[in-house]
Amino acid sequence: MADLRSTITRVEGPLPTRIVLIEDDADVSRSLALFLRARGAMVEIYKDGRAFLLNHTEHSGHCILSDYKMPLLDGLELIRRLRALGDTTPAIMITGYYSNTLKARAIEAGYTDVLEKPTPPDILMQRISALT
Repeated sequence: MADLRSTITRVEGPLPTRIVLIEDDADVSRSLALFLRARGAMVEIYKDGRAFLLNHTEHSGHCILSDYKMPLLDGLELIRRLRALGDTTPAIMITGYYSNTLKARAIEAGYTDVLEKPTPPDILMQRISALT
């Protein structure tokens, strides 16, 4: 019986990573969510930072994957507000407006990493894996 239990545990493995995805572009959001879910992650999607902040106490994730340019509340202000609330969830910013200056500002605000869109899938998985 012990052999069967260990086999089941190995097959099931650990619980999947929970990722909060905050992205205003529906196509990008859908693509990222499909990609991450295909790799075993549970993904919660929000269309902007404000929508996430309104619900963030009800949800938890192992990491946050957030766009930079979004309506209502951009990625920098989002992470500043989360950090001010005491939320220490590791976060990665993804942006089509990448620059060294933006990266420095994002890290200073509380992001763990900043990636340029489009990000190669292997790089994205590597960076998320490093956080969890």
